Amino acid sequence: MKNFFATCAAIFFLLTSSANAADAEYLLNNASLKPTYTGLKSCNIIVQQTLAQITNGNMTTYEKVKACYDWLIKNCSYGSNKELFKTPEFSTELYKDYGGAFRARGMLVGRVGVCTDYSYAFAALTRAIGLNCYLVRGQTARATGGMSGHDWCVIKINGVEYVFDPQIDDNIAKGGAIGYYRFCVTYDETPGSYEPKGHSLGIFAPFK
Repeated sequence: MKNFFATCAAIFFLLTSSANAADAEYLLNNASLKPTYTGLKSCNIIVQQTLAQITNGNMTTYEKVKACYDWLIKNCSYGSNKELFKTPEFSTELYKDYGGAFRARGMLVGRVGVCTDYSYAFAALTRAIGLNCYLVRGQTARATGGMSGHDWCVIKINGVEYVFDPQIDDNIAKGGAIGYYRFCVTYDETPGSYEPKGHSLGIFAPFK
């Protein structure tokens, strides 16, 4: 009997995952594209280099976004983003206006960062592809209960915000298969998981 329920649960998970993947593929492939870049030259260079390594012109928008998401999860780890201070243009004054770009570059180069860095890196990559992606600050549910401060990304398509949270999916995967639990899902599809407090400003603000 236990095996029966386990099998049913596995089938349900596969069907649900397939449905979510199909929805994400349709949404992303039909999204309007408007490539935008950061105000930091060294960040733009590493963004283009990374995209050149993991995407190509024959890929769909969905495949490109998934490649960015996968790359961050498979190649990056949680920790201190020390590379952001090693950026050639770094200065305290410049960081005030382009902190997100510094953090994105640091993550793409050093491959270590916290949720903020995962999100800025993903936003920089997907905005270069042409999607309306930006960082959101707020709280997320902890596995042990309660909420904790967190940053994640949303991509806005036809007025709807879809959550993309590579850091949480990285934490869930723990080096194993990626579950895509936080890939192109609405807040309604992840009830109780997020409490948005505000969108980031500046270079990663929503498209006008």
